[in-house]
Amino acid sequence: MMRFPILPSIQQSVGIILPTALAFLLLSLILLRDCAAEPAPLGLPLVPPGTVAVAPTAARFNRVVYLAASRIASGDADAVPAMIASRVPLFTLALLATVGRIENADGQPLHQLLEVGAGYAVPLAGQLTVIDPNAPPTAAGIDMFGRQVLAANGRHLAELRRIGANGTMQVIDVDSLFLRGGRHAPFIMRHFVWVEPASGRCSSCVWLLASTADGGLAPTADPPRWLQEGTRDDRAIHVDAGEFFLGMPTRDAFALTDLPPGTDLAWSAELRQAATAAHYSEPELRRLAVAINQALRPLRDSGR
Repeated sequence: MMRFPILPSIQQSVGIILPTALAFLLLSLILLRDCAAEPAPLGLPLVPPGTVAVAPTAARFNRVVYLAASRIASGDADAVPAMIASRVPLFTLALLATVGRIENADGQPLHQLLEVGAGYAVPLAGQLTVIDPNAPPTAAGIDMFGRQVLAANGRHLAELRRIGANGTMQVIDVDSLFLRGGRHAPFIMRHFVWVEPASGRCSSCVWLLASTADGGLAPTADPPRWLQEGTRDDRAIHVDAGEFFLGMPTRDAFALTDLPPGTDLAWSAELRQAATAAHYSEPELRRLAVAINQALRPLRDSGR
């Protein structure tokens, strides 16, 4: 059964009955009243090599936001050299979070989102483990071609950027290509990562943004998607042979076809407006949280 934020528990933790959206925000303000959202984008921390991806008791990077392994799936798939196609699925993108615990004035535990980081992981000794994309361990058994694919993946990690944060939420952007209208089109894939203060569960919401003629951003027709903690994504890659150079694929030759698996939410006017900020100050982050919380309400009410 899908789990959605249990906001009544948040209300109990602050000892007052409030409308769900207000309770959601009030607790975030209690946790982070001295921590303003940053005004400019920041690069995402790299998860240190040797970190086990699924390690809920670890002091650092103890929550899985999502794990994504890619595969060549459609389009001009046969045009991709086998030495590349067979090695793409070897590496799993790991978006991990560090959740810490404090106590409120009544001694009740509250959880904070301390950081979100990214890395690439492979199975080592039976556990999915983050490795250095430029110096993978010998035990990983990665050959020369695999090292080239891994190094290229690692360079893309620098493109992940945090555009807003407080003690329970972070907003992260990454430039992405998606197959839309029969072509590979550029979008921003935006991630809202949130830790439920009472339980410590870490969920996220993902949506696509397109550039507008005036230099702004606008949501696409794709609905925003709510992801449960630990979501695993089998990313199907579409290939466009028209973006090859001298028989080898360029970066624009590959595109995603869908957002990570989860539950679609409905766009509201408030969510459309809040979802498109270039950067998130504290007030903008609050508005985004309220809009997402309102979009989740029908799912909670239906028990889905």
